[in-house]
Amino acid sequence: MADDGYEAWYADRLWSLLPAIYRTQDDVVRIHPADPNSETIGPLRELVNRIGVQVAAVRRGVDALAANQFIETCDDWAIPYIGDLLATRLVACMDARAQRLDVARTIYYRRRAGTVGLLEELASDIVGHDARVVEFFRRMGRTRHLFDPPVGSAPRAAGPTDRATPAVVEGLLGAFTRTQAGGYADLRNVYGATNAHTAFDEFFHTADFRRGRQTTGWHDIPRLGVFVWWLHAYPILNATPVPRAGCLGQYSFDPTGRDIPLFAPSERARADFGEHWVSPQEWKLPTPIREVLWEAAPQELYPRAFSVGLGGGIAPALADPTTLRIDPPTGRFSFPGGAPLGRITTTYSFGLSGPVGAGGFDERLLPGLDQPAVTATPSLGVGLDAALAAVTGDATIEIADSATYPGPAANLTIPAGATLVLRAANQSRPVLRWPAGADWTITGGAGCTLVIQGAHLQGGDIRLAGDFDTVRLRLATLDPGTSGLADTPAAVFRTAIDGRLLNPTRLLIAGAIKSLILERCIVGPIRTVDGGAVEQLTLSDSIIQAIPTRIPADALHLFDPAALAAEAKIGADPLAVSLRAALTVTVRNALAAYEPDTVPTAALRNGLLAGLATLPAAAVIQRFPLALADLAMGLSAGQVSLVRTTVIGPTRTHRLSASESVLTDLASVDDPQHGCVRFSVYADGSGVHAPYRCLRVPAASPILASDRFGDPNYARLWRGADAMILAAGLEDSLFTCAQNGSEAGAFSSERNALKRRGLAQKYLEYMPIGVTPVWLDAD
Repeated sequence: MADDGYEAWYADRLWSLLPAIYRTQDDVVRIHPADPNSETIGPLRELVNRIGVQVAAVRRGVDALAANQFIETCDDWAIPYIGDLLATRLVACMDARAQRLDVARTIYYRRRAGTVGLLEELASDIVGHDARVVEFFRRMGRTRHLFDPPVGSAPRAAGPTDRATPAVVEGLLGAFTRTQAGGYADLRNVYGATNAHTAFDEFFHTADFRRGRQTTGWHDIPRLGVFVWWLHAYPILNATPVPRAGCLGQYSFDPTGRDIPLFAPSERARADFGEHWVSPQEWKLPTPIREVLWEAAPQELYPRAFSVGLGGGIAPALADPTTLRIDPPTGRFSFPGGAPLGRITTTYSFGLSGPVGAGGFDERLLPGLDQPAVTATPSLGVGLDAALAAVTGDATIEIADSATYPGPAANLTIPAGATLVLRAANQSRPVLRWPAGADWTITGGAGCTLVIQGAHLQGGDIRLAGDFDTVRLRLATLDPGTSGLADTPAAVFRTAIDGRLLNPTRLLIAGAIKSLILERCIVGPIRTVDGGAVEQLTLSDSIIQAIPTRIPADALHLFDPAALAAEAKIGADPLAVSLRAALTVTVRNALAAYEPDTVPTAALRNGLLAGLATLPAAAVIQRFPLALADLAMGLSAGQVSLVRTTVIGPTRTHRLSASESVLTDLASVDDPQHGCVRFSVYADGSGVHAPYRCLRVPAASPILASDRFGDPNYARLWRGADAMILAAGLEDSLFTCAQNGSEAGAFSSERNALKRRGLAQKYLEYMPIGVTPVWLDAD
């Protein structure tokens, strides 16, 4: 609804025109005489207000008559009507932005129909992703004839300028290898040689008559290769690097100490198309920077794609690249001549399928939220503890940059009824880093509200105690950790470059929360402990992950002693009976006296663990999941609602509803007769209620390209994931199972499947006659 004040103005205007006697008779009505706040308007005023709404709608329509005659300013509903005037063939699956661009540039497109430059521009305009179009017939080896233009000599390129010679621009010479058109491959250039069978291939191939697809059927006369980069490169400015333990002068770009590939940011602007179009080089596209690319074109990447700053402050001095040794595939750098004095910062880009979690994203991705006035602005890695200690009521603490801050050492208490917002400045990503095993407790007074936005929390658990009305996490990351079980030798967790364990940051609910809301977040496990409860947990456009926290041969890990004690006390199944029988008399008496939903004593907790050690580990984990299993969600009560969310790991909840979500492992539900699971993917054997138009896959099946946080393909559906569908129909696909025809999961809002279909339809309109596109995922 428009916030133009028309409705209130017209309602008041109409009300003032009525005779005073009727207005007096329709005065304020009090519903409950004992309650002074229970006033409502009378029936006549209600009728006038509703008439005012309709008059306001008419007024808005009149005001928009002029604007709706132009495609740049018209309402979304008017786009197809203007398109009809130009006979534009709109694609229904495209969003309003793409349709508006399609209509606005129809004449421009038709004048350039059939050209490679236009096809690349269509990808940018219609789907908002970068593409490189390759005419495969130009990459076919053949004998040159007299009608071919002369190539001339092929001197080696000395620098970026030398690569843009007329022969290179016309496709007669390879930009790096100097391989002549149709000729033998010149393998002396390492970068050019590694580009074989990619979008930047400079070599020539024999004809391939197979059907065109991801890896086969490329080089044929009617084939047009369309390489599309579906990943995005997101910039992080002036982050705090992590020094390598035991190696002075070595650092990681990533402020959590992980090895991550550095990405080149997309730099294709409007000026790069049309008459000035040139097919893009690799460093202008959102792609991970390979070592050979860094060696071949360092001046194109530093400082445009990544840089190291010295001296700190808002605008740190740029480090001389000749004094650095940088490894882009791992995101590490070092000072061979010795580390400089003072603060060091890094600027770089990371890859991900969409804006989820803390990543310096624009907060306008989310609905607006009323927040108290800013009371403190910590910066440069200091001042956060003091700002939190000064909280005595409503407050907003806005962290001003993307620096790393020590995790708060003191626990936090929010007064009753107060609102506390801990947020990052827009498009910043501060990191709060605790030592492994730390615990930050936030205690809420009755009816208080907590909001955490834009920050990355790593290392320590977040424990919520007390009584909260609402807890919101927005564009935030509670580090899900990195498993080391696949390493040799196996370890529970991998370590960061500085030796800290990459353990998960869990959200532990030890108090009562009426509403817990996560929007575009990446989080580790969410669990209730010590009798805590959540009335309503809602996740949207988010990723929640649980990784193993023990090696199978190790002792059991007790997550919730209260849940174990309660189940052991009242359980009547054989395993619970066997557990009670294995307890000593003292522990058995303590268990009989235990009050559920209270914290067990240390003696009772240790006694229960000793009893569990006498029973089969796999059986007791399955019997007491809330207490012993590595769960992505472990909640003993309340309602859980998932919307466009990817859950990596098993869950145990009381009631569960899911829409357009992916549950990769078993979802156990205490009350399977309530809730709705629709247009989603769930693991076979899950206790979901009446799934509607859902797809089943085996539990823990590899349907994701990567489940390692920090990987560019994290939580992205694996290209061959459809092979995992059980009892699949002809049209069943994980990539189109959402309600709108897109993929399910955290990146459903990216609508990549719809964009792919829409782009394919537009190509049919503007491609050269007789050419068949081969759609290739460049990443």
